[in-house]
Amino acid sequence: MIFVFLLVLLACILSFIVTFFSTKWVIKEAPIRGFTGKDINKPDKREVAQLGGIAILAGFVAGAFTLMILDSRSQEIIPAILLSALLIGFLGIVDDVFNVRQSLRAFLPVAAAVPLSLFSLGHSVISIPFVGLVNFGILYYIIIVPGALTITSNAFNMLEGLNGLGTGMGIVMLSTLAAIGLKGTGPTHLAGLLALVTDFAFIAFLLFNKYPAKVFPGNIGTYLMGAIIGAIGIGGYMFTALAVLYLPYVVEFVLKARTKFKGISFGKLREDGTLYWDSYSNSLTHVIMKLGRFKEYQIVSIIWAIEILFGVSAFILQTTVITL
Repeated sequence: MIFVFLLVLLACILSFIVTFFSTKWVIKEAPIRGFTGKDINKPDKREVAQLGGIAILAGFVAGAFTLMILDSRSQEIIPAILLSALLIGFLGIVDDVFNVRQSLRAFLPVAAAVPLSLFSLGHSVISIPFVGLVNFGILYYIIIVPGALTITSNAFNMLEGLNGLGTGMGIVMLSTLAAIGLKGTGPTHLAGLLALVTDFAFIAFLLFNKYPAKVFPGNIGTYLMGAIIGAIGIGGYMFTALAVLYLPYVVEFVLKARTKFKGISFGKLREDGTLYWDSYSNSLTHVIMKLGRFKEYQIVSIIWAIEILFGVSAFILQTTVITL
């Protein structure tokens, strides 16, 4: 027991430290190499380092590799989650550099689901709240797993544009999955441990990504964050929790769909530093802006608070209403 505690603690520390120093490196090197983006919500439209997702990836890999020492069961679930997340991270960095077409970008994560589908062979049952156990058979491997990973990885790319927004949402989601997983056994427990370890990578990155941001995650970061969370939820059989945690992104999808996915999440800046939106809302951020005079970090905090409520709901549903 002490060995397990120390190993998990070491994995958390490594995840944090590697992400922390990798982020500092990205902040220094990205502008030199021309990888910057404008911070639209600031009056000076300052240039900020991009590709911060590379740092999250480095911390995630360091923590996951350390956790693989835990026991023989991790030789299945953790590599499956790791490989699926890495494949989508690769898609993200290719998109950052070459600007992949949106239609192609949306469906490439299907291929990244192969490791998770192979890991899940022999398990095709999902426990649905108030319904019970449903066996989806082969559809589980060829539709549900690829579909879930595609949705989760693409969703994070829709609700972005405000400093720290996506990273903070990821922390809430990972914390929820960690709490659920630590109550479970087998793959669910290992997935929960990986969620806990990855949480520290996200926390380290948030120190630089929060308002006022010194670094943006880039497409590699948004796709990677969604992929990690999705892969952990799928590999740990926490589908109900994933569905609840992603409800704000369902709202975002509906709002973005009205603009044929050309809408933005940015706002317009008043002289007092608050953000507003005077047209049809095409993002959850715009809905919040219309509720009052909020500054950027306040809007982000409100959306985080909403996600925390969904996190609590997800925990209750996954641990009490249904059986893990």
